[in-house]
Order: sequence, then C-alpha cells, then structure tokens
Amino acid sequence: MLHQGGKLNDNRDYFIDNLKAFLMVLVIWGHVESNLRHVGELTRLYYFIHTFHMPCFAFTSGYLAKGIMKNGKFRAERYFSTLWLFAVFRMMNYLIPHVLGRPASLEFFDINNAAWYLLALSGWYVLVPLLSSLKPRTGLILTTLAGLLVGYADNVSTFLTLSRMVVFLPFFTAGLYLSREKLTGFLSKYEKLRIPAAVLLLLAAGAFVFLGNPLGSCKRIVFGGMPYKVALKSFAPYGFFIRGGLYLFASVISVACMLVVPRRKMWFSYVGKYSLAVYILHVLVRDILLYAGVFGRIRKLPGRFMLLSIPACVAAALILGNPLFGKAMNWVANPVREWKRWRKI
Repeated sequence: MLHQGGKLNDNRDYFIDNLKAFLMVLVIWGHVESNLRHVGELTRLYYFIHTFHMPCFAFTSGYLAKGIMKNGKFRAERYFSTLWLFAVFRMMNYLIPHVLGRPASLEFFDINNAAWYLLALSGWYVLVPLLSSLKPRTGLILTTLAGLLVGYADNVSTFLTLSRMVVFLPFFTAGLYLSREKLTGFLSKYEKLRIPAAVLLLLAAGAFVFLGNPLGSCKRIVFGGMPYKVALKSFAPYGFFIRGGLYLFASVISVACMLVVPRRKMWFSYVGKYSLAVYILHVLVRDILLYAGVFGRIRKLPGRFMLLSIPACVAAALILGNPLFGKAMNWVANPVREWKRWRKI
C-alpha cells in the first residue's frame, strides 16, 4: 500500500501506482464519509467500499513486500522505518486534538484508527521470511484459515491491531506470492474483460446503494477488527462462512478493479507513487477539520451536498500526492538514509 511500485523499463510500475491511487481515493472518502451527515445511499456505498478496498491494499502491500528480503537477508531498516512512521503517526493523532483543546490520549497498543495499517504492515513484514519458505498453496491455505478462525477468539481485536493483521493477511500473502511476470501475464490475457469488469463493479456498487446493504446486520464484519460475537452477534457461529464469503467477494471485486485500472502512466499516477504521504497527511487534515468543527458545520447542510465529498476527496488525493509532500515524507520515514543520499548528491 505505502511503497513505490516495482520496476519496468522506466523504473515505474504504473499499474501499481494507478491501482494505489484509485484505492487511496476510496480510503480518503471512507474516512471523510463517516464524519458527514448520514445519507442512506452514501452509507451503503461506504460499506461496499469496505468489502474490498483494504483487502486490495493488503494485496498491493504484499506484492511490493518482496523487497523486504535482499540476497536472502531480512532488511531490518525497512521494518523499523515502518514502525517509526507508526509512532510518528500516533503522536500526531494525539497532538492535533490536544492543540485544538479536545480530549485525547496517547495509545500505542490499542489501535482503532487509521494508524493500524502501519502497525499491521510491520507485522506482515516479520512474516515474510516464513511465508517465503512455504509453498504458495500452503501459505495461502494457512493464512486463510487463520483469518477465518481468528474471529472466534473473543480477546483478539484492536490490541496491536491483531485482528485486522490476521484477517487481511491472506491478501498480503497472495500479493507476496504473485510475481510481476504472472501479474503482467494475467492482465494481458484478460484485458478484453475490462468492460465486463467495469460493469460488474457498477452493478455491485448499485446493489449496495439502491437495493440495500446485502450484509444487513452483519455489515460491521467488513472492518476486520472485531471478534465475531461483536460484529455478527447472533450470527457469530456462522462467522467462518460469512467471512469466507466476504473473502471470495473481495477477491472478485479486487480482480475487477485490477482489470479496469490503466497499465500506462496517467495524469494521476503520482498519487500512487506517493501514497505514503497521502495516507498519513489526509488523516491529519481530516482530524484538523474534525476537531476545528468544520465537519460539524458541514453536517448541517442538506444531504445532497454530501455528494460533493466524492470530488473533494479526489482533489485531496491529487493535492496531497504532490511530490514535495512525498519527498518530505521520505525524510520523515528514514532521515538517516535520506541524509546519506543528500550528501552523495
């Protein structure tokens, strides 16, 4: 999710950049929509997005995580860089409301906000050597079973984001095992399915928006951070099968997104290249607006104005993906490495 793509002839994998840019817009809108005025159709769209956008992001993180191993050795600096960013992110989550006079607590272990992905990513990195030592089929089966069964552990939830770390691990694993050659071959082979894939995405979104959320009272399971007894309540005994169905649905929708996303350089590709900056900065901007009371005033507007949140989030992604922000975030993530690179220049 948060890294630069693999290399092609011009040193960029624009497909990965474009996919991350698309998913980043969904992430921003998801974080904004929950703070706006309740509009039934948009709320149902919100749940549709959550059925697949984090699984697909976990897939891209796994696809790019091959670089955590170099010459058979674990690159600890990349692991610690991710942990460091998580700590900085959490500190900013605390300082913003504190400065604006709102109650806040500094918590590094019980994570229930956007910082969870950085902590989960560091956990997934630790598993890369183990997963790489397994046959792909074995690794996928084991991680999928773990994701399906973890929901029955009532004490596994937001602490160290363990629940989400395990729930989305199968998608990270799938990306880790998928080679660039196989992904390129798949996209080329099924390129003719781009239009049917786009139609499928529209139909699936429309089913949620206009026909009602198919998940019903089980809709909270899409967040992956709750045990079955909390997310599913009376349906908890069937959690294995409900999450299994969601895994299948997320996989189909994610593949459809990949078929639709352009493979060449686009005017918005830079958003995916600097997705790390967009990911962190959009949450900080949202928190400033939230604690400054801006969202409270927006909620007083008629519901139809909430539709403007979609183009606003697209604009936010384009602005926050500016290379200046991206390069600054690289310094924050690894100041020692960037200092050495600057001295060489």
